[in-house]
Amino acid sequence: MKHELVMTAFSKAQRTRFTAALQRVGGDEEILIMLAQIVAEDAPPMLAKLETQLNENQLDAAAKSAHALKGLLSTFETGTPVEELQQLIDEARLGQGRTATAMLNKLRPSLDTLVSQVKELTEES
Repeated sequence: MKHELVMTAFSKAQRTRFTAALQRVGGDEEILIMLAQIVAEDAPPMLAKLETQLNENQLDAAAKSAHALKGLLSTFETGTPVEELQQLIDEARLGQGRTATAMLNKLRPSLDTLVSQVKELTEES
C-alpha cells in the first residue's frame, strides 16, 4: 500500500523540494524540522572550518570535515551538490589540496543555497 506524504507545515515549493527528504524520515515532519534545525546551526561553521582546513593544507582534517558535512546534508539532498562532496573528500585524501579547494569553491554557492533552503524549513514551522 502506497502512502502519500503530506507536509502540512511547509509551502508547496518546500514540499516539492524536500519530498524525498521527508520520505527518508518516514514521513515525520517533526523529525525533518528537527534535522533542519541541526543543519541550520551546524552546516555554516562546518563549511567555514572546511574552507580554513583546505586553505591551511590540512587535507586529512578537510577530508573528515567534508565527510561529516556530506553526512549532515544527505538527509535533505543525495544528489548535487552533496554527492559531489565525495570527489572533494577523495581529492583531499589523495593530497590534492588545490583540486579539493577548487572543488569547494565550485560547490560553495550550491551548498550555501541548500543550507539556506533547509534553514527555511525551520522558519516555517
